[in-house]
Order: sequence, then structure tokens, then C-alpha cells
Amino acid sequence: MTGSNAPRRGQSVSELLNTASQVFRVSLLKCLPFAMIAVLCVEIPNIYWVMTGHSFPRGMPVDIGYWWLSLATSALAVYIFSAMMLRQLYVSGGFAVNAKQEMTVSVRRLPGLLMSWVLAQVSVAVGLLLLILPGIFLFVCYLVLLPVILLEGQINPVLALWRCVALVRPNWWRVCAAFVIALLAIGICFIIFAALLAILATLLTDLGPAFQAIAAAASIAAAAMVFVFFSALALAIHSSANNSA
Repeated sequence: MTGSNAPRRGQSVSELLNTASQVFRVSLLKCLPFAMIAVLCVEIPNIYWVMTGHSFPRGMPVDIGYWWLSLATSALAVYIFSAMMLRQLYVSGGFAVNAKQEMTVSVRRLPGLLMSWVLAQVSVAVGLLLLILPGIFLFVCYLVLLPVILLEGQINPVLALWRCVALVRPNWWRVCAAFVIALLAIGICFIIFAALLAILATLLTDLGPAFQAIAAAASIAAAAMVFVFFSALALAIHSSANNSA
């Protein structure tokens, strides 16, 4: 009997995107509320800044309160996004959702996740500053950071980042291409969405504040859908990388 010791190939770009699309479709409705809350958390510092009479055109805010609020709400957004990813995994696998379990697992993983997230940001920034390409390489590898921590239970930040690199590196170009194609497709959708809002704003000028509220809600929902899709893509990449290891 003969056999091959060659490593198994990961999913192709189209297969990764197709898997992500399938997970996105079956999980969108159940995950959208979590994603919308995460988006709102990210926007809280900006809302605070505007409500206190400031604006952004002149550069980044210098108020220390703004940055503390940003750190707190970012941590909360990561926590909610983690719970959403677990829910997405359960739904796509045909399991019943369990909000308590999702929250419990997420809060247990949160310290390691936050430390890994900070370390990932620093390493990507250093890579971009030094030679650019190392930063891009690491950014693509870190797309599976949440699945590595949430699903594999790797809470050591250094080992978690190393695991991401080990998983993605053999199929890095496929993962990068899938991410770029998804990003371009979503960018085109957002351009169309913005154009439609502009047309509606012209046609419904009489509604005034009511239309602005509707537009804001629609924008939050659209951003939340992007969160849900990229979560599905991260799960697809992680699953493919594990299967081809």
C-alpha cells in the first residue's frame, strides 16, 4: 500500500469566501444584535467627543478622558464580538444558542484576548514601520487570533500569536487574497449604500431629524453586518488551516 506524506492543501480563495458566505447567511439574524452593540461601543467615544462640543477635523483628540473611554469601550466591544463569534460557531454548526455560555466563555478568555490583541497591534505597527511587508504578513496571520483564543483556549499572548502565524503561513497568499477580495466587495457595497443614502436624503429633505435617525440606524446595521461577515471569514480561515495542518 502506498501513500503520500505531502501536506494537505487548504481551501482555495473561492472556497474560503464561499464557506464564509454560508456561515454569514445562516448566522446573520442571530448574530446581528451582538454586532450592533459592538459597533455602538466603538462609537461611544466619538459620540462623547461631539456631544462635548468638539470636532475631529484638526486631528486626533488630546483629551485624556476620550482615550480612557476609548480603551474601555474597545475592551467591551472585543468582549461582545467574542461572544458573537461563539454564537456564530454554534449556529453554523446546528447547535442551540446559549447566551449565558457565550458570555461566560468570552469573559474567561477576555484577559488573554486583550493582551494578545494589544501585542498584535504593537507587532503589526513595528512591522509596518520597519519594512512594511512584515507588518502586512503579521496582519493577515492575525485574522485567526480570536478563533485561536476562543476555540483552542490558547490564552498565552505570545503563544497565541505564534499559533496564528503557524496556522496561516502555509496558505498565506490564499488567506490574503480572500481578505482583500472580501474587503473590496464590501467597499463597493458601502459606496453604493452611501450613494443611496445621499439620494434618499435629497428626496426626503422634509423628514429632517427623522431621516437622520433612520440613516444612523441603517449605518450601524451595515457596519454590524461587516463585523458578522469578517467573523465568519475568520472562522472559515481557522477551520481550513486546521484541516490542512
